[in-house]
Amino acid sequence: MKIKEQDFNLVSTDGTILKGYLWKPADNNIKATLSIIHGIGEYSLRYSEFAEQFCREGIMVYSFDLRGHGYSEGKRGHVNSLNEYYDDISTIVRRSKRNWGDVPGFIYGHSMGGNLLLSYLMHMRQDFAGAIVSSPWLELYRQPGSFLLKAGALLDHIIPEVTFKTGLKAKDMTSVKSEKKRSKKDKLIHKKITLRLFNELYNSSIDIMNYPFPVEIPLFIIHGEDDRVTRSLASETFAGYNPDLFDYKKYKNGRHELHRDGCRVEVINDIINWIDDVLKSRK
Repeated sequence: MKIKEQDFNLVSTDGTILKGYLWKPADNNIKATLSIIHGIGEYSLRYSEFAEQFCREGIMVYSFDLRGHGYSEGKRGHVNSLNEYYDDISTIVRRSKRNWGDVPGFIYGHSMGGNLLLSYLMHMRQDFAGAIVSSPWLELYRQPGSFLLKAGALLDHIIPEVTFKTGLKAKDMTSVKSEKKRSKKDKLIHKKITLRLFNELYNSSIDIMNYPFPVEIPLFIIHGEDDRVTRSLASETFAGYNPDLFDYKKYKNGRHELHRDGCRVEVINDIINWIDDVLKSRK
C-alpha cells in the first residue's frame, strides 16, 4: 500500500509554531484517525514506521512535535504550565476533526505523552472513539525523595527554567540493539527537563491517580514488565478504576518504548485489534 506523508505547521494559542505530520493511505480508504502525543525529549518523526503500520490497516495518523521538542518552537524541555501543552494537543485534535470528523478519531500518548493524554481527557475533552496510553508517566521508576520534591516545589517560584538532564538512557528504552544505536545517534533527541516542567508533570501524575474526573471512553493501557523509566504497577492500578471500559496489557520483558522493543509487532497488532473491536462496538 502506498502511504502519503506530509508535514505542515500549526500555530498554538499563544502563537508558538509547531511542526505537524500526517501519514495517510494513498487510496483514501480510511476507517479511523489516530493522533499521537510523543514523550519527553523526542519528536514525531520517530513514529514514522509506527504510523505506517497503522496506515496499512486504514488508520490515518496525525502527530506533532510538542513545543520545546523536535522542529517546534520553544525552550527545550520547558513549559510555563501544562495548559500550554493542552493548547498544543488541541491544535492537532482540531485539525484531525476538521478534516476527518466523519470517521472515528482515536488518540495515543506515550510516556510523558501518556500523562498529558490522561490529564487532557480528564480536564479538557473526551470526544474521541477511544484512547491508547503506552508506558505513561504516572509514577517514575526512580521517584525523587520527599526532600528533593519539597525543595523543587519551593525553587519552582524562583528558578522555574533551570534545566536538568532527564537521565534517560537508550538501554532503558529498548532491548533491540539497532534501536539503541539509532537513539544514541539521533541529534534531535534532547535529554532536558526544566524544574517547572518536572513539577507540572509530577503534580499531574498525582492528580491523575487521584482520578478527580472519570474517563468515560474506551481506554487501552499498555506497559512493559521490565520498564525502568515508569512503573507498570501505576498503569495497572489506573486500569482498575474502570475495568469494564479500560483494557490493560503488560508485556513480558518489555521495556519503556514498547513500539521499538522486541515485542513491537505484538504491540502494534494488539492496538490495531483493539481499535477494530472498538469500531465494531460502535456499529
